[in-house]
Amino acid sequence: MINTLKQIIFMRTALWVNAFLYYLKRLPLAGKLVPDSVYANYPAKKILAAGAFLVRQLVDITGKPLYLLFFVLLPAQLLSGKVPVWKGQTFSLMAHILFFLNCIIGSLGDSQIFTVTRDKITLLKYMKGDVRSYTHAALCLKYVPFFLYYLPFLILFSLLCGGTAVQGLFLWILLAAARSMGEAFQLFVFDRTGKVYYRNMACSWTIIGIGLAGAYLLPFSGISLPASFLLHPVSMVFWLACGGFSLYYIITGYKGYEQKLIHSIDINFLLSTIMKSSSASSFKEVEVREKDAELSLSVRQHTSALRGYAYFNSLFFARHRRQLLRPVYYRLIAVAAIFALSVVFLLLNRPAAVKLGQNMTALLPSFVYIMYFLTVADKACRAMFYNCDKDMLHYSFYRRPDTILKNFRVRLMYVSLYDAVIAGALCLSAVIFRLLCGVSIFTADMLLFCLAILLLSVLFTAHHLCLYYIFQPYSESLQIKNPFFSVINIIMYALCFLCLEIKVTGSLFTLGVLGFTVIYIAAALVLVYFRSPKAFRVK
Repeated sequence: MINTLKQIIFMRTALWVNAFLYYLKRLPLAGKLVPDSVYANYPAKKILAAGAFLVRQLVDITGKPLYLLFFVLLPAQLLSGKVPVWKGQTFSLMAHILFFLNCIIGSLGDSQIFTVTRDKITLLKYMKGDVRSYTHAALCLKYVPFFLYYLPFLILFSLLCGGTAVQGLFLWILLAAARSMGEAFQLFVFDRTGKVYYRNMACSWTIIGIGLAGAYLLPFSGISLPASFLLHPVSMVFWLACGGFSLYYIITGYKGYEQKLIHSIDINFLLSTIMKSSSASSFKEVEVREKDAELSLSVRQHTSALRGYAYFNSLFFARHRRQLLRPVYYRLIAVAAIFALSVVFLLLNRPAAVKLGQNMTALLPSFVYIMYFLTVADKACRAMFYNCDKDMLHYSFYRRPDTILKNFRVRLMYVSLYDAVIAGALCLSAVIFRLLCGVSIFTADMLLFCLAILLLSVLFTAHHLCLYYIFQPYSESLQIKNPFFSVINIIMYALCFLCLEIKVTGSLFTLGVLGFTVIYIAAALVLVYFRSPKAFRVK
């Protein structure tokens, strides 16, 4: 197993280094300094491989506290502050959230045994390696550092939430036992049915839905699994027994590694089962049907008056009205549901509702997070690639800087209108809510609120279009290939989440959003003009 472990580490680091060099060569300035001969420089690549391995460990170490902070600690503190029943129960909420996120979603929604990677295909399919040895080595490589890095931070965050070091250790045991039980359960199901159940999209999203609802909605409703139950000494004996039995089954009890498990290596699930399936299904959502090409008389009259790329894009959006208007309708329904809940809140607690209506600008930081999810720009970009750019990018004229910039400006206008409709519905709901509360709508803070919401819709539209044109992350196989695209999106999500903790006045926040939006769009235009001719292509 030690030799197999070394082979896996060597192969993975080599793949990391080659991918790093590939994308480094495509950076505007640094790429010119990297010669093609670097791929054949074995001593340099060996040093980079060691560095890549260390960087990966540092990323894993830093990822644990960030995950606990953003997805566990902050939600637990918010719930303990806003739901009276959980006042002073932050640690119990932390244990509850961790149970659903790690023990339900983490254990049942994924599996290291059935994950398909390039090194797994190479070592088992092509080099005919020992399946049992590889599986045990891959599990050690995944979970030994995984839980070693988790242990100190679980103890630290338990202390921060009002728990004890022993309770933090018990949480660690619970999570480790749950992962062992999840792997063993999925191995058992595969042995009996020959199917990897979590590769089914309906099953995967059901697990995710149950986990997220249990983690966040149950406590918001005043229900949770108490830490005194999850971490009781009797419960810990049960978790240890189940985890130990599961580990025995994985290591010794299961006899079908060579005969059965090798058949689970399906190349269609390379690297990420859920990401690949969801990527394919997300492009399926924007496919054009035959009836979509049929345009009404008014649309034909409108488009016939246009010329050049304005006409080109007008036809595109007219033929994608079903794919792009449907998510707008869904978001409008969500806004209507939020408005209905606010009316119910007004009927149940009028003084608190009136106070909320008078201080509506205090909610603006929260709307950054909300608007991030309400934008339809991401789906619009997928539709652009799948139904237009994937074919048009084969022509050199379509990759010229002036052509790219013209298309970018026209598309920014169109998609901004879609997002502006959603933002306008939010503003209208806020205005009607204030009227129902008996609060004047002709005030500076109401104007600032509406202006900030509209600016946020433009900001997130520009964000998604800018990333699409600068990185063009999609491949013809309908996967996201560019890591920088994913990293920047994660950073943007983290910034939006952090805005939930911002405490500023409406005028300052609106001015900040206005300044950031103007700078962001200006930078996007510059980057799109200079960067897109090299990056905006089919991969």
